[in-house]
Amino acid sequence: MNITAILIMDFLISSVGNALPFFGEAYTVYASLTLLDVKSSIQYVILVIIVTAVGASISKNASYALGYALRRPLGKTSAVKLIMLLSNKAPLWVLVIILAALPGLPLDDYLYIGAGAALINPLRLNAYILIGKLIKSSVEIPIELLLFSSLYGVLRPSMGLSTFQVIMAVIFTALAFVVFKINWIRIYVKLQERIHLLPRIEDNIGNFDQGNT
Repeated sequence: MNITAILIMDFLISSVGNALPFFGEAYTVYASLTLLDVKSSIQYVILVIIVTAVGASISKNASYALGYALRRPLGKTSAVKLIMLLSNKAPLWVLVIILAALPGLPLDDYLYIGAGAALINPLRLNAYILIGKLIKSSVEIPIELLLFSSLYGVLRPSMGLSTFQVIMAVIFTALAFVVFKINWIRIYVKLQERIHLLPRIEDNIGNFDQGNT
């Protein structure tokens, strides 16, 4: 398989996987495995990192669109209200980068769904998602590429990867209902009392509550 075919395959895998909320975490695994089919050079690895990051970032708009479609019921939750309150503040965008880069858990989808419900600027959101996904791919793909040739056979799960992803997707979908039931504004206010560097939002909480009564 030549590098062009590999890049197209990796883009499609990262795009399709990340278009399904709570499904996309294994795309760097697939990308690393496809690189095993060629004599990987630094240039090839860099190209795959960029392609997978772009594909994953673009597809995360599906989670944003889902949140936008559900903005009426989700807009009443404290999680979405907190995103609104932090929409022009640095902590939210730092969190976007961290969650986009976080390995193993698709926690970023919760934030993107909430961002859609909060009507956050999608262009700005996409820019920060891309930064996070570039970090994620840059860290995970080289490590996985180095380890898979000797360890993949040992670490292969007893169930197929697709079955594992379906099970995890069901678990994280159920967890989403719990996440949106938590009073995030109350938690944030308590945190800002302890961490004085956090932006203060208590003056605006009442306005949101009144707007949803």
